[in-house]
Amino acid sequence: MDKLILLLYFILGGYLLFYCTYFMSTLVIGSFYKTKYDQHLTNKHDNWLIIIPAYNPNSILLKVLESIYKFSPKNDYQVFVLFQNADQKIIDKSIANYTFEHDEKSFDPKLGNTYVQALKYINSSIKNKEDFTHVILLDKDNIVDENFFSILATIRANGFEYIQGKRLPLALKNGVASYDAISEELNNVTLRNYKAALNWMPELTGSAFIIKQNLFYNGIENLDLKNPGMDKNLFLEWLLNSKENIKSTYTDKALVYEEKTDDIKVLKQQRTRWFAEQYLTAFAYSKKLISRFIKTGRLEILDYTISIFRPPRSVVYLILPLFFILERIFIPQYYLFTLSTLFLCIGTVLFLIKRKLVKVFLSFIFSAPKIIISNIRSLSNIFNKKISGIFIHTERNS
Repeated sequence: MDKLILLLYFILGGYLLFYCTYFMSTLVIGSFYKTKYDQHLTNKHDNWLIIIPAYNPNSILLKVLESIYKFSPKNDYQVFVLFQNADQKIIDKSIANYTFEHDEKSFDPKLGNTYVQALKYINSSIKNKEDFTHVILLDKDNIVDENFFSILATIRANGFEYIQGKRLPLALKNGVASYDAISEELNNVTLRNYKAALNWMPELTGSAFIIKQNLFYNGIENLDLKNPGMDKNLFLEWLLNSKENIKSTYTDKALVYEEKTDDIKVLKQQRTRWFAEQYLTAFAYSKKLISRFIKTGRLEILDYTISIFRPPRSVVYLILPLFFILERIFIPQYYLFTLSTLFLCIGTVLFLIKRKLVKVFLSFIFSAPKIIISNIRSLSNIFNKKISGIFIHTERNS
């Protein structure tokens, strides 16, 4: 029995030590890296198509449209809004105040992921448009910053074909919203800034990005309706199937503002979708990722394979200190949990200081147990067959 427990300790301890070391490395590299590009170049040759899939939009959509036209790109652009389950008053106000192409459509959840269905429908609507060069995807609540389009244009002038912008909260009302904001920034540092530092493709956030037209079109065409999310599926299409090397980067200067959820129930729905997308995508693509890495030797693919199987951070932050205490009491001759905790703390403290998030972290510390328990419940739902092919919309109050 003691040997079995020790074996389990080495398996779990080795797994956590590996991922805490990896997590610390991504935090260190990502926290110090800044996107490099010539800020004096200009770009006036692009024609951008700005797409907004607007499911059940509220009054924030009007603010989104206002920001687009107020801070509009200097190059040619078009706007396309797909209204889904939309209140007629919102549609009428949008059309009355702004000029843009639009369509109205509803999708059947029985046919699979409704968000992916919406993107495929948009694809079919725009496929005959040959006058635009790049696509920008925005969410219905992404209010663009005054410099969002100008920064994208400057980076585009440096030859980048895929640029991921940064999403920031409009306000942090409570601990739940603060947690959501910190989690987003952790992803920005470890999944985007870190990869950009190594000249790899930064992972999608799901919106606020610009991509070359044919890459967007081909990626959306191949999306899986059974996948509960979108961004990881689309990212993998580009990573594994693109015939060209995509010059890409992440920038924290091209900003959009959105409301972070302050409702623990909405957070639980959101995390259920995120966990389901991550792990179901990981299992579905693991063989293809490993095979592709063996054939090409591209470290970027190996890194993504490691990344997508990472444990939920919030759960690690909860259980690792407990394991550390038990290790020091019962098996002090071993140090797997001790080293894991040390590396986790080093990376986290550096991240909070460099990103100036110490006060935000302290604002949600008392809500942390409730949030982590909610995340564990979300994690337990991911293998529910009802989740497959269902896009869980996380609606906030306007």
